Amino acid sequence: MPFGLMEKVALVSALGWTGVTFYAPDSFLRPALLLVLLVTGILVGARATRRLVQYSVWRLRNRLLFSYVFIAVVPVLLLFSLAWIGALFLAGQTAAYLVAAEFNRNIEVLNDSSAAVLRGDAADPREPATRLIVFLASRFPGVQYLYTRPGEPDVLYPADSTLTAPPKAVTSKSGVLVKDGLLYGWAHRHNEKGSVTVIMPLTKRFLAGLVRNLGEITLLDLTSDEPEMPKRMRLHDASANPAEPAMDLLSTRSVPAPTNFLDLQVLWGTTLPVHDWDHPELERTVFLGVHTRIAQVYRVIFSQKADWDQPVLLSVFYAIAVLFLFFEFVALVIGISITRTITGAVHHLYEATQRVQAADFSSRIPVKGTDQLAELSSSFNTMTGNLEKLLIVAKDNERLQADLAIAREVQEQLYPRTVPPSDSLLLTAKLNPARAVSGDYYDYQRIHPQRIAIALGDVAGKGISAALLMANVQSALRAQIRHTQEIGLACSTSLVVSQLNKHLHAHTTAEKYATFYFGVYDEKTGVLTSTNAGHLQPLLFRRGEVQRLEVNGMVVGAFALATYDESTVQLEKDDLLVLYTDGITEPENEYEEMFGEDRLIETIQRVIDQPNEAIIAEVFQAVEQWIYAPDSNDDMTILLVRRVA
Repeated sequence: MPFGLMEKVALVSALGWTGVTFYAPDSFLRPALLLVLLVTGILVGARATRRLVQYSVWRLRNRLLFSYVFIAVVPVLLLFSLAWIGALFLAGQTAAYLVAAEFNRNIEVLNDSSAAVLRGDAADPREPATRLIVFLASRFPGVQYLYTRPGEPDVLYPADSTLTAPPKAVTSKSGVLVKDGLLYGWAHRHNEKGSVTVIMPLTKRFLAGLVRNLGEITLLDLTSDEPEMPKRMRLHDASANPAEPAMDLLSTRSVPAPTNFLDLQVLWGTTLPVHDWDHPELERTVFLGVHTRIAQVYRVIFSQKADWDQPVLLSVFYAIAVLFLFFEFVALVIGISITRTITGAVHHLYEATQRVQAADFSSRIPVKGTDQLAELSSSFNTMTGNLEKLLIVAKDNERLQADLAIAREVQEQLYPRTVPPSDSLLLTAKLNPARAVSGDYYDYQRIHPQRIAIALGDVAGKGISAALLMANVQSALRAQIRHTQEIGLACSTSLVVSQLNKHLHAHTTAEKYATFYFGVYDEKTGVLTSTNAGHLQPLLFRRGEVQRLEVNGMVVGAFALATYDESTVQLEKDDLLVLYTDGITEPENEYEEMFGEDRLIETIQRVIDQPNEAIIAEVFQAVEQWIYAPDSNDDMTILLVRRVA
């Protein structure tokens, strides 16, 4: 983990707090340093925990395990905890209800018995009292009874009892009574006929008999230990030794043994109001508590007679529990299987991507199953296979591009490097290839001290094949011109084109041909003699008018016996002859409309007074704007011949 600013602050705070604690423990810096240490320590711990979690869940397998724990295990544990806590609370509340209900039922017996005596109409008042004494004495050992009636002697049981009538402030009441520090269950009723007071001592035996086999039943005195309060309350069989603890917790029996590790102890209860015999104005409270176990509570409940016996209910419960465990086990197996499938596929993908990153495109991963992960693995294998093929193609393309670059350099050497010097003629040409190499051809050279040859051709097709045929045309043309010069003949344009046609037909296939224009300009006479072999008609601009030169025959290379004628034109001062290929006029716009010859003428006429370079630039810009694309689908070549003197 990097040691950053927060870690440094925490370390300095820890060292400072240690030093201040050792040398100046009373300094005001000690709590300040402790506060800084706590804050920075919490932040450093949180950062370390976050980084630890991020590192631990980097692997997909760990991430899925964490997800499975939080999605499946944690909710199950929470539900189990909720059920366990609910069972604990339910068992405690049920146990307290059983004990409190039985306790109150006994008090109601005392209360109802006292009321029955006062309602009796017997001539002798001792008769109902005697019957009540017999009933209560048989049920509540140690019970004391006092019946007073105006003008009649009191009926007291037992005879030696010290029970007296309660203070006049006490009205008809029942419940728990504390008298002389001892706890009683009591009932006091009175009317115009008299009053009945019954008390029974609360003992361990009485509490144990409330709900048998439930557990420990206790009474806890909740009165505070203030000096002005009366003495503590206790059961009749509890020790009155003042040295005992003030909180007198009285047990009735031991807690049952657990049936299993989930059978936890339950501490529950309810509060009961206590009437003080000597201090009627005081409000005192005891806690009626139950100390038992969960299984013991349900055992007591199910011990009652019901339509279903306890073994049957337990068998049904165990069957449902086993069924739940079975489905949980199946879910666990399915979750582990799916996790292994996902993590296995991702692991294979990760290893394969590492190999691909190392330029090993032959890597393949196993495909298992028919799910989406299998499709992903299959797609990866297909992708790497295609990448391997593309790599081979890319290498071949690199070699081809290198060869094309060399071919382009060679082709550029075939075009004229310089313009032959002339006092009367200005030549300007530009070629824009559609690809790396071009099938268009232009040439000009001085073949006589007073004559200049001009050539322009367009080979059918594009690319390498057209470039090779163009090179063949160039070499054949120059060979014919050289041969004519060597034998001392005048350079006839029709003869040169005828020989070129025969050469191409003999050395190329039938579908290979070219349109070709060849002309010879005589500087002394200003006459241009030319032969147009199927090429576009050259445009002659003269004093605002446009003249189209003739076509003198078909394309070269198609037929060996083709014949060609010659045409002559007298070039005057400021005449402009435009030679071009179909890449200038045939490009189409988005509406499939060609640029056309008319737009070419209009463009040139607009800038005809400008230099040749400006005219050529304007033409190329107009074509590019027409097609809205920087690159053309065809080679574009234009050659301008201007008579300047």
